[in-house]
Amino acid sequence: MRYTAPMSRQKKRTRIVAKKEAGSSLIIKEHHEVKNGKGYASFIVQGWKEDGKWKRKQFKERSDAERFVALKRVELENKGRKLDMVLSPLSEAQTQEAVSAFDALSDAYTLKQAVEYFLQNHRPPEYTITFNDGVKHYIDDKERDGVRPRTIRQVQGVLRAFAKATGNPLMHEVTKPTIERYLRGLKAKDGEAKAKRKTWNSHRNELAQFFDWSKTEDLTTHRPWCFNNPVEGIRLYSAKQVAEQRPPVATTTPEQAQHIFSDLMRYGGGSLVKPFALAYFAGIRPDGELGKLAGREQDLINLKTGIITIPAEISKTKDARQVHISDNLKKWLEAYKGKPIIPENYISARVKTRAHFKLKHDETRHSFISYHVAIHRSVGEVALQAGNSESMVKKHYLNLHPREEGEHFFSLVPDMENMKAILSDAITVPSSESNLKVV
Repeated sequence: MRYTAPMSRQKKRTRIVAKKEAGSSLIIKEHHEVKNGKGYASFIVQGWKEDGKWKRKQFKERSDAERFVALKRVELENKGRKLDMVLSPLSEAQTQEAVSAFDALSDAYTLKQAVEYFLQNHRPPEYTITFNDGVKHYIDDKERDGVRPRTIRQVQGVLRAFAKATGNPLMHEVTKPTIERYLRGLKAKDGEAKAKRKTWNSHRNELAQFFDWSKTEDLTTHRPWCFNNPVEGIRLYSAKQVAEQRPPVATTTPEQAQHIFSDLMRYGGGSLVKPFALAYFAGIRPDGELGKLAGREQDLINLKTGIITIPAEISKTKDARQVHISDNLKKWLEAYKGKPIIPENYISARVKTRAHFKLKHDETRHSFISYHVAIHRSVGEVALQAGNSESMVKKHYLNLHPREEGEHFFSLVPDMENMKAILSDAITVPSSESNLKVV
């Protein structure tokens, strides 16, 4: 039997060019051709795909082909990102960081715009300070300027509320979006309903004034603490828009007023009668004006001339005015002459009294104006005494009550023997005078 040796296996050939399915195996192939009797050499780069199709590119110089291959390999490794070879002083890490910034910005902003915004809002000044610490310096400045305590309390309340809501940031780190989020999150007193436009305006304006002050140069407080006012550009509601949400004017009926004063005469030795009489029958603002008037009662309340003088430094509007003392108010002031306008624990007692009788904001003053114009039919006269504009009186108080109710209201006087408020027998209304005469 003849023996046949098995055929030897052919050795596997090693591939020296890129597989067709390879996506990043670039090669340079030298190419020769003859044109018009002359030979030409070129270099072809191949071995990558674009849009699913294999591509190739021809170069006259090998150096150009090698440069293209180097760029194309980096591009393919970076998920197809198109790259250009640019001479730059940036390090590799800085270059990658810049590329990441461009990716994040996309088409929304240029890198320059982003940098300018950041420097305006985040660039730390030479001296950095937290929001609350800045507020302390601001309030000290307000007190030195003689700003009234009630205004200072209001400013502190707004600024501290902002600091609490935003985590007490550094001054230069507060941005416009931070303030807008705070304003949109404001709530009404019930803690649930959205705050009204008047509250929005109030908080916005207080923050705007604080930041304007903070970016003003001052060596004693190391200002500026920031370089721009982040409140700029945030909407401010117009007076008309604010008025649209204002509740209707609340007034006390004559019968309710009689009941209130009867109770006040028997409460705390009548300590609250005098301030409530000035608020109801003279329209003195309970917040601010009444307290300042108390310290100068002997000079500003003249029962002989029948005039209460409200100088500019006491008036809320900073405009001086005079209020005629109606005859029924004169009787209340005479009956409680020995009582101070502002008794001890006035604030808490007043709050409890308002809550007990369910009095609305400025109801005492609204009552004075509406009943005064009901009797006299003079918008101009009551505007002068109340410190309002004629248009405001005409819009909110004219024809709110009939004359009879006005006469009832301004004829309430104290009965000290029975400790209650009573209705006087009659009341005369002079045509040329503003003070009311009780008979």
